[in-house]
Amino acid sequence: MNVSLKWLGTLVDVKGLKPEDMAEVLTCDGIPVEHVIHPAPGIKGVVTGKILKVEKHPDAAHLLVCQLDVGQDEPVQIITSADNVKAGQIVPAALPGAHLPAKHDHNAPGGIKVGDVKIKKGKLRGLPSAGMMCSASEMLLDYNLYPGTEPEGIMILPANTPVGVDFHHVFDLDDVIFEMELTPNRADCFSMVGMALETGAIFNRKVTLPEVKVKEEGPSINGRASIHIAEPEYCSRFCSRLLENVKIGRSPEWIESRLRSNNIRPINNIVDAANYVMLEMGQPMHTYDYDKIAGHSLTLRHAKDGEVLVTLDGEKRTLTSADLVIADEKGAVGLAGVMGGLNSEITESTTSVLLESAVFDSASIRRTSRRLGLRSEASGRYEKGINAKRSAEALNRICQILEEQGACTVAADMLDEYPNPKPEQVIHTSFDAINDYIGIHLPDEQITDILTRLHFKVENNNREIAVTVPEFRLDVEGRHDLAEEVARVYGYANIPITTPWSAIAEGEMSQEQEASILIEDTLINSGLSQVLNYSFMHKDDLKRLNYPETHKVFNAISIMNPISEEYPDLRTTLMPGLIHTLKYNLAQKNSEVSIFEIGRVYYPKALPLTELPVEDNRVSALLSGTVSEEGYPNDHRPYDFFDIKGIVENVLAKLGITDYDIQRSVCPVFHPGVSADFVKDGKVLVSFGELHPAVLDNFDIKQKVYGFSMSLSELNDYISGEVAFQPIPKFPASARDLAILVPEELSDADVEAIITKRGGKHLESLTLFDLYQGKQVPEGYKSMAYSLAFRAPDRTLTDSDVDAWIKKIVDDLEKNGCKLRE
Repeated sequence: MNVSLKWLGTLVDVKGLKPEDMAEVLTCDGIPVEHVIHPAPGIKGVVTGKILKVEKHPDAAHLLVCQLDVGQDEPVQIITSADNVKAGQIVPAALPGAHLPAKHDHNAPGGIKVGDVKIKKGKLRGLPSAGMMCSASEMLLDYNLYPGTEPEGIMILPANTPVGVDFHHVFDLDDVIFEMELTPNRADCFSMVGMALETGAIFNRKVTLPEVKVKEEGPSINGRASIHIAEPEYCSRFCSRLLENVKIGRSPEWIESRLRSNNIRPINNIVDAANYVMLEMGQPMHTYDYDKIAGHSLTLRHAKDGEVLVTLDGEKRTLTSADLVIADEKGAVGLAGVMGGLNSEITESTTSVLLESAVFDSASIRRTSRRLGLRSEASGRYEKGINAKRSAEALNRICQILEEQGACTVAADMLDEYPNPKPEQVIHTSFDAINDYIGIHLPDEQITDILTRLHFKVENNNREIAVTVPEFRLDVEGRHDLAEEVARVYGYANIPITTPWSAIAEGEMSQEQEASILIEDTLINSGLSQVLNYSFMHKDDLKRLNYPETHKVFNAISIMNPISEEYPDLRTTLMPGLIHTLKYNLAQKNSEVSIFEIGRVYYPKALPLTELPVEDNRVSALLSGTVSEEGYPNDHRPYDFFDIKGIVENVLAKLGITDYDIQRSVCPVFHPGVSADFVKDGKVLVSFGELHPAVLDNFDIKQKVYGFSMSLSELNDYISGEVAFQPIPKFPASARDLAILVPEELSDADVEAIITKRGGKHLESLTLFDLYQGKQVPEGYKSMAYSLAFRAPDRTLTDSDVDAWIKKIVDDLEKNGCKLRE
């Protein structure tokens, strides 16, 4: 939003206020001014001149000798190579001593070289030339904003332009523009009227808004046109008026200049008036050629899937059922709140115009605008919120402007569908409550004065007040907002600095936070890279990860306004984000990937959501490719099950978690034969292993992937800050290898339980180092080989000691169907 101070000065008294000081005060009061712009700052000494005579140069066929009246006693002679000049035209003339911000240079980008250009007297082919006539490009003016202006030719000024005046007085180039950086909640300030009301309140200046009156000289619109809101929840108000005997032409210069202050290109008097009122009152409007509207009827509805509309920019748009459209009896004629359709645009042959002024659902307009990549001045205002109370007034204002130009006849009456007008909002509070909230002690009269200047209505009942909120302040909702209004107008700099009382406690991290940092360091030291993914997901990815739809991860919270269609839900597992990161790296030919993420997942206590969800802090990782980098002397060994197992064991060891059991994993993400769970007290601490082949197929991944997933909340009860250690043994260990044939139904855990029980307290370690099934092994059996180490703390063990324990182990194994291998 740009604010022209010349325009603003017609609505509120700003005399005596310096632009830079105004910008500072407005910014401090919550109406941020990003830049103070002085248009055409590089133009100096350029005046308006009228061409009196044009003759060909006697010695150069491509040069013209012009005599100009520039307001001096005598005409001046200027020679030009431009071929668009004629006697009687008024042009910008840079006289000797003038400065221009650019010049034509065919070697420069775009043919224009930017830089200070000083104009001097000179001679061209023997004839004197007292300066130059200027093009829009040489003055760094956007020729698109000046109808009829060419980029190369001399700029031709309106015929009523005074002669001999500073060029800055033409097109309001002596104006000052505030480039605003308004926050979305202040939708009321996205208009000149809103800015005038705000400026008047802050500076305590008189505001004079235009009086809107319409002469309805044509027959009634009733019976000749109709409007309808098919879905009231998406359109709170829809108004329409009819203009007849329309004369299409240029707008008055003052309207074109005010449009240019916001970089809006003047088109014709009808479209310009609609854009002007949008800037003035904040209500976007659209104009339709009445004769092109089938049935002379407009309906607000959702588009049909696949419905096609060619918008005013000439682009063919394929719509969905989520897009709002304005439609006639044949189909869509406009994309509601975004852009009109080419099939109903105003052209030079238009004689009757149907006007539309409506208030659409902000979220719907934003979704359509983002999906189509189509943003406009109108859509930006709809996204922030429109005051429905002003829709009819804005419609009358455009009629008034065109009537005053003699450009139309306004049909009597207005079509107005306003199904659910909002009642006045009244906030009940007290002067003491407002003062306490701010931390100051303003007199009651001063608070009342500030709120009244801001157009609130204040009723005082024994210092308890009822404040009626003006209809255009869509952002004010309660006592805290009223207190903020008082504070910002009073001035934040005037509020004394006080130190609030607080019981200060020494900050410290929770056990879970410390564990998170320790896990992060451990995984990074193990060679993994940390990644950070969105906290969102799509449930389709859960299906591709092999989760059954009955699994708790499908109980996800839907997002009302997702960042894209790919992320409609809050995540319940870290795996979707990680596997997409892995897949992206593989697609970029990075086949060596070892990544992990620490982040929160979200589980609702109930759906629909009525209270804050449960947040679970989880850690997950994926490994794919090789352990070491390619090239000699690295062995390029691929990751395997024991790599991921070792990483997980290292993490648990760092957390001081011991004495856990290993069980076959039931996590559907992992391969059922190459995965395991670390379990303690019946709780699964970690699931790890090779990803299920079906998962890899679903994501089109061609190489093996290993991973793990753990919950910090599950680990929290077992984390120990104590360091467990044992003294270095004084006596040597005695090692034995035991190769046995084991029935297929017995697991490694079953065999280890037997060996541990019979090995006694002196069995120090037990390791499975070989597993084999093949021709040499009888059917129904598998060969398993274990390494056993025995040690006593008080003596060196003898062979007879160890042999006795081995015999007990073998006897018990044979009772369970095992056999020693010969």
